[in-house]
Amino acid sequence: MNFESLVGRINQVQDVLQSQAAHAINLALTARNWLVGYYIVEFEQHGEDRAKYGEKLLNRLAQSINKKGFEPRTLRLYRRLYIVYPQLGKEVVSYLQKNSLALPEAGVSSIWQATSAKLLPSDNQSSGIRQAMPAKLEEWSTPAEKLFYRLNYTSLAYLTSIEDPLKRAFYEQETIRGCWTYRELDRQVSSQYYERMGLSKDKKALQRLTANNAQ
Repeated sequence: MNFESLVGRINQVQDVLQSQAAHAINLALTARNWLVGYYIVEFEQHGEDRAKYGEKLLNRLAQSINKKGFEPRTLRLYRRLYIVYPQLGKEVVSYLQKNSLALPEAGVSSIWQATSAKLLPSDNQSSGIRQAMPAKLEEWSTPAEKLFYRLNYTSLAYLTSIEDPLKRAFYEQETIRGCWTYRELDRQVSSQYYERMGLSKDKKALQRLTANNAQ
């Protein structure tokens, strides 16, 4: 090995592991923010003293936590992440298991149970994530595994602002396929890429396209 080879190998190691570290951080952010959103929604629906806080819940929560990344605006995004992507629960639980991350809250066991089992319509189902997860995703829906591992949190948060689920699925899959950054995703949405392709007026064609991309 000569000196230039040494430099090349060190640079390669740096690039590979730095990329891996960034990916790991993004997975942790998505998992954390999804869980925060889940807990907020769970409290809003079943909290013993939820009526005491009402619409001021997020402001009071932000004041009590008092940490960067937990402002009312970001807490609202975390809540929306859970509401739009409840199916991420199983991937979040799997991520926690793979990394031996245990959360010491009493409600965590119900999350693990609910997201690791298939949702079956039943009158005696426990409350929590299981109720929120769809019984059957559309065939054109992006698989939860791809959403979790192929899209970073910033892109996922952006995608939650797209109300039409089919349009959202189109941008999810195009972002994954094209390896778009957040800025590229924003540019494509702002330039009305979806509308320019004529898919907004041809739902069947869009469903066929997204169904193929989702596989």
